Amino acid sequence: MRAERFDHPFRVERQVHGYAVVVRVAGEVDALTVRELKREIAVGLALATPPAPVVVDLTEVEFFAAAGLNELHRGHLAAQAAGVMLRVVACHRHVLRPFEISGLDHELRPCRTLAEALVVRTPNGVRKLTVPDVTHASGAR
Repeated sequence: MRAERFDHPFRVERQVHGYAVVVRVAGEVDALTVRELKREIAVGLALATPPAPVVVDLTEVEFFAAAGLNELHRGHLAAQAAGVMLRVVACHRHVLRPFEISGLDHELRPCRTLAEALVVRTPNGVRKLTVPDVTHASGAR
């Protein structure tokens, strides 16, 4: 007998404000849901204008598998190639621990808050971006 999954539906929303793009993720990130995350990161990278980042907010993620970690690493490499910063927001141990175990915490350097992730350092000084206000949702189950 198979256990029923999706007690906590997966959801991903892309929010745009000015030049910054925030991809908010909720629920379980695993091999079944990672394609939607991949798509939203790719769209975010296409929409972002440097120096503003693409921020992947994992604060509402309840399960984070290696597939999600791999996709964030791919997104980070794609962002570097495009001249855009990819930032991650994570504050829960079950999400932060895979970053620590893999060593990606040194490369991606997860921020604890969205406000922290939206701070951009420019040659003229620090500029704080506002929280995005336009939402595009996908992946609701």
